[in-house]
Amino acid sequence: MPGTVIGVKARDGVVIGGEKRLSYEGFILSRSARKVFPVTDYVGVGFAGLMGDIQFLVKILKYEAKRYELDHSRRISPRNLAKMLSLVLYSYKLFPMFTEVVVGGISRDGKPEVFVLDPVGSLIEEKYVALGSGGRVALGYIEPNYRDDISIEDAKKLVVGAIKTAIERDVLSGDGVDLLVITRSGYSLEEYVFKRGEK
Repeated sequence: MPGTVIGVKARDGVVIGGEKRLSYEGFILSRSARKVFPVTDYVGVGFAGLMGDIQFLVKILKYEAKRYELDHSRRISPRNLAKMLSLVLYSYKLFPMFTEVVVGGISRDGKPEVFVLDPVGSLIEEKYVALGSGGRVALGYIEPNYRDDISIEDAKKLVVGAIKTAIERDVLSGDGVDLLVITRSGYSLEEYVFKRGEK
């Protein structure tokens, strides 16, 4: 899958990060593509893969999250959203979406959660995950630096550092980092744009 996306569970929240390059068959189409999205105030997603599939899935997830809230009179949890997305992806198993997904956020009882899904909906809960063409390189950076009690600020530094490391070695990744930070107070989006000449 083209690109790099990372999810990290911290003691006080979740950080989902993605680089900003959109490429196709060796050409850079955009240097400002966003690959991380809030779905609700407490749940978000990050994608590696084709932008058309990503945008389609984001629309479905926002619709289903709102419908869940109206039907059940409570907000959807990261686990519920991940299971819902798993069913959507599996329904396309004959013609799978060209994307890998991380779902993260704060559960209704205040616990941070991170889930990873493959193109046909396999669902696994993890402490951290790195996906896409730069995922293996990023994982090599995350594993020795991750701690179970990592703070949200240290998790942000870890995600940015891992994506920068992946960008140095993966031509399909580059141009900056978007972070989606989700805590018990809600979500925030942060952007790191690299200067011209940086990858």
